[in-house]
Amino acid sequence: MSEPAPMSGFEVDLTNCDREPIHILGSVQPFGFLLAVNSDWLVIHASTTTLRYLGLAPADLIGKPLSQVLGGHALHNIRGRLQIMRGADAVERMFGQPLVDGGEDFDLALHYSGRLLIIEGEPSHPDVLIEAASAVRSMTTRIAARPTFEDFCHEAARQVRALTEFDRVMVYRFAHDGAGEVIAESVRPGIGSFLGQRYPASDIPVQARALYERNWLRIIADVDAEVSPIIPPTSPAGEPVDLSMSMLRAVSPIHIEYLRNMGVAASLSISILRDGKLWGLFACHHYAPKHISYERRTAAELFGQLFSLTLESREREIETRRMAEARNLHDRMMSAVVSAPQGADSLIPFLERPVPPGRLRWPGPVARGAADPARTPRQTPATSTLCCAFCGKRTPIRSSRPTRSPACCPRRPSGRRRRRA
Repeated sequence: MSEPAPMSGFEVDLTNCDREPIHILGSVQPFGFLLAVNSDWLVIHASTTTLRYLGLAPADLIGKPLSQVLGGHALHNIRGRLQIMRGADAVERMFGQPLVDGGEDFDLALHYSGRLLIIEGEPSHPDVLIEAASAVRSMTTRIAARPTFEDFCHEAARQVRALTEFDRVMVYRFAHDGAGEVIAESVRPGIGSFLGQRYPASDIPVQARALYERNWLRIIADVDAEVSPIIPPTSPAGEPVDLSMSMLRAVSPIHIEYLRNMGVAASLSISILRDGKLWGLFACHHYAPKHISYERRTAAELFGQLFSLTLESREREIETRRMAEARNLHDRMMSAVVSAPQGADSLIPFLERPVPPGRLRWPGPVARGAADPARTPRQTPATSTLCCAFCGKRTPIRSSRPTRSPACCPRRPSGRRRRRA
């Protein structure tokens, strides 16, 4: 894909790509056309691909009423879809819509960008192999049957690859610091695996992540394709067209170079959100140019949304279960301390319970020394070892009274606690 013309004089390179305004690149990919219409239904902007798809050059469209560009039936249907559009980032889709009477069918995407209505279209390719609702229902059923998190993610990657037919599909999860890791993958035989690979946060800049949170799906059909500029590049007020929600938005030259270096010719990204924030991505790579129908992309986007909801539900169930287990253990421990006469030794049964990795605990059961069986726990001199809460060192204790940490601990806070009056 050729590099889009920089907007506002911004020259992008590796030192400033994290500040590149990728939502106003001023160009679209060539597999469709774009029209921007104002509130008076006059064409304000048009991509140069309108000549190919509509038979009219941008110069012949600018300032013309949309009713002179599209047929009455198409315009009526567009107005009807706008009546049901809700939300700032809502996108309405129309499949198999002829733009003029007896003309070619197009798939359309409608959304608002500020005060402009953006109409994007691409030739309709009826996908006889897929019916979106049935496909997504089957995919969701398959992932829901997977009991573990790992199986859940791997099955999702397999389902996305079966739907999109890309060479590689990865489930890419972001850490708290923004770095990413490939936690699941489905890949065509004969090419290497990226499973387990980690990438720095700079791989996906902040502004790109923000767009992924707004726009669920992003396709790059051919990294070597010639982009189509938007004419004119700015409005009379000097503002470029915001393409944040565009399905045709051109690609940053830095990202194009990144894909070329990997040998990738086409890519598809599907967002995975949790609580409205970017949790990860389905990252799809193909090693030859690849364009899939808008209907199939819509099915992939819907699956991404359902996967996100299922993921969020499962994680909340795990969190709720762990909180309930922690409360139950706390209540039992407090009850044991209050009711039992042996003080700290009453916690020994709880220390013998296995604890998942990463949770604070005294490591291992407290080892008792030999004692006279005839003597009660209260009478038995303690020869146990206590694990320090500060440094983890085990220290023999000879008292049954609870102790926070050995006095000799180098990490023990130096301040003394005041006695209550």
